[in-house]
Amino acid sequence: MHLTLLIPELLWPEPGDPLAFDGLACPSLETWLGRSRLERSPPRPLEAILARQLGLTENGLAACRLQGETNAPQAADRQWFCADPVHLKFHHDRIILGDASLLALEAAEVEALLASLNATFPDLGRFHAPHPRRWYLEAAADLELPPLPPLSAASGRQLGSLMPESPRFSRLMNELQMLLHDHPVNRAREARRQPTANGLWLWGGGALAAPAATRIERLGADDPLARGMARHLGLISEPAPATLADWPPGPGRQALILLEHLLAPTLIEDSEAWRDAMARLERDWFAPLAAALGKSIARLDLISPTAFGVLHWEIRASDRWKLWRRTPPLAALTRQLALSPENMP
Repeated sequence: MHLTLLIPELLWPEPGDPLAFDGLACPSLETWLGRSRLERSPPRPLEAILARQLGLTENGLAACRLQGETNAPQAADRQWFCADPVHLKFHHDRIILGDASLLALEAAEVEALLASLNATFPDLGRFHAPHPRRWYLEAAADLELPPLPPLSAASGRQLGSLMPESPRFSRLMNELQMLLHDHPVNRAREARRQPTANGLWLWGGGALAAPAATRIERLGADDPLARGMARHLGLISEPAPATLADWPPGPGRQALILLEHLLAPTLIEDSEAWRDAMARLERDWFAPLAAALGKSIARLDLISPTAFGVLHWEIRASDRWKLWRRTPPLAALTRQLALSPENMP
């Protein structure tokens, strides 16, 4: 089997952070990285990498994610946008975008916010929320919005650096923010010192791409976008396994597994949680892979979008004999990548 592991944030973005790297032991991962071939490319969002791996374009990501959310196929002539709630906060006179993972919105809060949005902005279409953190806009037929990056690529960044040059769109975003900021739900949350859902992030719009040919035959993922892509393409789709042992040989010679253990700790800048998640990956995935390569797995591709670009290691069974090749510890590798703007061998 040819296995591709897509693991966002495999390297902590701060090379000198002792809370991330001190005491972190990943001998299996470091061994395989040292004996593999590394291709480094410019940064790209996780969603774009996932689409490319499955032979899709970045059009219609919202419709794909909704399909993975509800299991219902979306009409090809209907346009959807992800309309995810966000928390906008001031930091050094700048507005920083935070995702909805910190909001913990209650169902009644979501219902009240959506009711106000749908009553105030009927010209946009209709808002839906099958999940408290993932909202959607069923767009009006004539609605045109400039593209925004996925929320995974926007979280933690300055709002002004993300916005397109469109006064009309900026005005719309401001109107949405004013409605949400003054909403009774957010006033009550502010009184309880909870983060407020004071903005929406509209991304992933476009016509749903026609199913394309893809080398992947089997997908393991919990992310609704990945599940929706698999359903759109007619692939075998399963939940992401907890360990390599939970991914038994099955149909399909080409498999892709999305492991998101490191993503949430990175987005909330929790280096200790990232280190703990990395230790679990070493135990449950990287160490077992050492025994599986050359047996049940003939080739492994390890792909990770990071602060240092998209890192793609290609590992073949024969690489286990390259005993002369050494890899520095992850902290040292991270420092090397941070200092080098170009590809590394």
